[in-house]
Amino acid sequence: MLFDQDGEGPAVVLLHAGIADRRMWREHLGWLAQRGWRAVAPDLPGFGEHVPSPDSPAPWDYVLAVLDELAVERAALVGCSFGGAVALRVAVVAPERVRALGLISSPAPGLEPSPRLHAAWTAEEEALERGDIDAAVETVVDAWLAPDAPAALRELVARMQRRAFELEGQGPPDEPPDPVDEAPERLGQIGVPTVAAAGEADMPDFEWSARRLADVIPGARHAVIPGAGHLAPLETPEAFRRLLGELLSELEPEPASALPR
Repeated sequence: MLFDQDGEGPAVVLLHAGIADRRMWREHLGWLAQRGWRAVAPDLPGFGEHVPSPDSPAPWDYVLAVLDELAVERAALVGCSFGGAVALRVAVVAPERVRALGLISSPAPGLEPSPRLHAAWTAEEEALERGDIDAAVETVVDAWLAPDAPAALRELVARMQRRAFELEGQGPPDEPPDPVDEAPERLGQIGVPTVAAAGEADMPDFEWSARRLADVIPGARHAVIPGAGHLAPLETPEAFRRLLGELLSELEPEPASALPR
């Protein structure tokens, strides 16, 4: 298992975006640990140090395997973009393992790509078809970060995305069945504190998605993250932490629980 962790107490699992890996959470691990949480940030299959294989599990199954490895019975799941989609699917396939959901710029079922999102995907795909990894990385960074994003942030996202490109094609030949597509009605059965948020400068697709998720998940709260684009935990860490702190404050006190060994 490939993950970073810090702290003791109830678990919070941080799931990275599809243009990132577990490095996007490093400045948040200690913050959570100082507040009495056990923060865990895994590399999902095909990202960071997690080299996939033809028999790699679906990402949501891998999250459950990480919980088992750590003997964590229930955890709050917080995901950005792709990571939020993974968190949502964990809540659908194993609701008894989830205490809360933080869905940051996560795509909702039924999302129809806007012209802006479609153009970003097309430019990336065309660069990859030409075999121009540098251009593909630059396209991703330009599409998902603001033009005035700090150089260090742009460099970090570029490194993480380049690594993901390097690992493409090494996983299972087929996408696993999507549990949300197979049973969308189960979103209406999620019964844990949930916040669905997007950055105020994010693509319209993800603002729509945040509102949609808040509508279909019972009791979910919609939020807009001031100053953020698509990667709020990296772009506006303080605003992200305020939102996360609010979500975690809704949880009843619970000792760190473990599965029988």
